[in-house]
Amino acid sequence: MEIVNSHVHIGPSLQLNMNIRHRDVEKEMEESGVKRSFVFPFPSKAVTTPDINQWTLNFCKKRRESFIPVFYVRDDLHPPDDGFYAVKWHWVRGISDTSSNYSVLKDPDLPEFVDRVVELGLPVIFEEEFEFTLEFTKRFPTVTLIIPHFGSLGGHPIRFLKAFKNNMNIYFDTSLGSPSTIQMFISEIGPERVIFGSDMPFGVMKSELMKILNLNLNERDVRKILEDNITSLTGI
Repeated sequence: MEIVNSHVHIGPSLQLNMNIRHRDVEKEMEESGVKRSFVFPFPSKAVTTPDINQWTLNFCKKRRESFIPVFYVRDDLHPPDDGFYAVKWHWVRGISDTSSNYSVLKDPDLPEFVDRVVELGLPVIFEEEFEFTLEFTKRFPTVTLIIPHFGSLGGHPIRFLKAFKNNMNIYFDTSLGSPSTIQMFISEIGPERVIFGSDMPFGVMKSELMKILNLNLNERDVRKILEDNITSLTGI
């Protein structure tokens, strides 16, 4: 089994005054046994850097097999380019981690963006308020979403669970979730829709991984969460 981490921040954070380098990620990967990581920039870097997605590709070139580039959605809703394996949508035009901008849902460029995502078959790591997320999924039901932290930054995980329990296009990553929350989601929607993530640097890979390994799941279900689900969605 190859352990894959679906949620890693890279590069500088202008807001947090830190810089996550290649070797920082590699160190945590080695300590935890993670073989590949999906990586994307911090929001503060992404919104101020027009060529941020090329920057991400350049960051990944040195370790192509270990680092998987994720396309970051900027305020202009430029559709994703080739060379990426997932999309990161993070409070587009809103206030990061705090408030969604609902006018984005009425932007005439949004359908073109979504069509391109669907055409490329890319899952979207999607962070917005619960109500925004619900409206987005109603308007664009064919898009596959991965909701980080079980939705805890956009509302309460139980609201997300109840709303999307039967939506097979909605997945959840485990980053920063408590063991009891991880177990609850596995029990309710199955291990097929739960994906390992650490949210480095906010979560330590080894600690986040141990939350899953300590749940006493069978080997098949562990493999789905740590590898099979994300590789199936992204084709890596």
